[in-house]
Amino acid sequence: MSEVKLSDVDLNLLYVLQVLIEELNVTKAATRLNVSQPAVSRSLSRLRDMFDDPLFIRTSHGLSATSKTENLAPLLADMLKGLEHLIQPSEFDPITSKRRFVLSTTDFGTLTVLPKILDLFRQQAPNAILDVKSWNEDSVSELDQTNIDIAVAVLSKEPPSSIRAMRLKSDRLVCLARKNHPNIVQELTLDGYLKASHIQVVLGRREYFAVDRELDKMGYKRHVAVHLPNFVPAARVVMDSDLLLTVPRLFAEDMIETVTGMELYELPFTTREFDYSMMWHERFQRDAAHVWFRGLLRQAFLDATV
Repeated sequence: MSEVKLSDVDLNLLYVLQVLIEELNVTKAATRLNVSQPAVSRSLSRLRDMFDDPLFIRTSHGLSATSKTENLAPLLADMLKGLEHLIQPSEFDPITSKRRFVLSTTDFGTLTVLPKILDLFRQQAPNAILDVKSWNEDSVSELDQTNIDIAVAVLSKEPPSSIRAMRLKSDRLVCLARKNHPNIVQELTLDGYLKASHIQVVLGRREYFAVDRELDKMGYKRHVAVHLPNFVPAARVVMDSDLLLTVPRLFAEDMIETVTGMELYELPFTTREFDYSMMWHERFQRDAAHVWFRGLLRQAFLDATV
């Protein structure tokens, strides 16, 4: 018997074989398949050629399976069940899922977004795992390699074509300072902002920041005394020093709600708004579990106020 390639096989014949195994009668098989009896007989003839075996022996009661057919039967049933599962729309039941969801974001995102989704995540998917990884601009490559389910961050450049991005919310910069700061009386002035020293949070390789671009346009320059890689430690330093910290408003509001000793001030000059984006790899676009997870994050930002 010569080798048979899958590309040469009519898969419809395998379904006919399955029905014949279950019915052991050509007429009944034809009725189930909604075809004529001669059509089933022609399919059976092709199946016999393909398997190089009679497959069924005619008896006074119908058909009797050969030993080859009996051996094929459990494999065929499993294969057809697998094919049916393959072509069905994917389903996701969060209550029973044990899936691991990987979210990449900054510590700002962890502080601002995580509390808004964690209770709902645990209620709806009590057996699932939420793995939060640190984000920087180089993490886009991990999205492209599908090591991350979703990233929530501010995009400074266009992501690769294989990455989907959805705008979640706009935000603007404000300033955090300790209470009773010597350079601030009631409101933060431009003179007070420039006289103070600053902390700058540096994510990734960026060395020039939006606030500095705006000051440069006006002919001013601030003094950045400390660079830190995370927002939360930077905010803690502000509490015990005269340093100022320019941060997104969403982060600032969450910080002054959870810790004492700090005040939020509007910047004394105009800066451009920026967008938080949710990003994921194209391969997850129609994944039912992924769609559910994206919905949680989208709702968290819809509920957030700026």
